[in-house]
Amino acid sequence: MISSKKYSSGFGMHFSKTGLVLGFSCILVGITGTALGARPKSIEFGASGTSYEMLRLTSSPSGKRNTMGTSFYHFHLQYHLPIGRRLISPWLHYMPDSLSAVESTSKSSLTSLMALGLPLTTNLSSSFDFATGPVLLQYTVKGTGDGSEVLNNGEGTATFYQPENTVSATTFAWQVGSAWNWSSLRTGADVLVHAPLSSTKRSFSLMLTAAWVKS
Repeated sequence: MISSKKYSSGFGMHFSKTGLVLGFSCILVGITGTALGARPKSIEFGASGTSYEMLRLTSSPSGKRNTMGTSFYHFHLQYHLPIGRRLISPWLHYMPDSLSAVESTSKSSLTSLMALGLPLTTNLSSSFDFATGPVLLQYTVKGTGDGSEVLNNGEGTATFYQPENTVSATTFAWQVGSAWNWSSLRTGADVLVHAPLSSTKRSFSLMLTAAWVKS
């Protein structure tokens, strides 16, 4: 089982890293001015933090669910294309594996995540907008070939050896969220719903973004 000390450390580490995204937002607030909604034909550059599959994924031998999921951090790129009174806002979250891959507790594998979204954005006011749409995710696990991992096998624990190969899974999710716009700053909070039509496989991820907007 995971000790309370180790769990608290991991919990604090997640929020300290997520704080980098929020801190980036505060810096941009200090150099911006007028409030605007999502701008047509604008492009965004920034950073994002994602808690992937909260309350579902686990790496503990006990099989206990990981409350905050797996944390991934990416570069954020987004464009807003006007379609009538709304916007099609494709976005990409990517970071080289050398900078963002998450190492397993046994150091036997590296996990990375890349995401591509295509939401429909509606400006609710001069400051807030609402976005919803499909998201394509690529989840990749790369074995280092030099370790093993003890996992729960249903009745007890067993040791699994990690080969030196790469396995990727491509899945879809549905994005629902909102963003706050202030001049050249845009910060957003979104929920990704994985397998939304399944009562047994449905899970949720939390995604935070902070970006500089160029019209």
